[in-house]
Amino acid sequence: MTEKSSTGAGVFRDVINSIFEPGVNRGVMVVMNCAFMGLFAILVYLMFATRFNLHVCALSAIAILLFASIQWFVKEISAIKATQAAPSKRSQAKPKKKKL
Repeated sequence: MTEKSSTGAGVFRDVINSIFEPGVNRGVMVVMNCAFMGLFAILVYLMFATRFNLHVCALSAIAILLFASIQWFVKEISAIKATQAAPSKRSQAKPKKKKL
């Protein structure tokens, strides 16, 4: 039980710390993904309850596209950060002497 409570506290701590740090950390992504899963569950229920109303289907499509675009954007930002961090590691290595 202590693992679950510490994980929950870790996600909560990550979300609070993300206010003061640039970028998106793991805790924010977990909370955002849970919120989208709740939204998808409600939209699926509404689709069945309204017998696939056009408006509910359109909102579901918009929500899916929004979720996919946010996931893609976060992955691109993390890839850019990784490529920017790689040259700084290379510059810290000792430069090789060139032979004349």
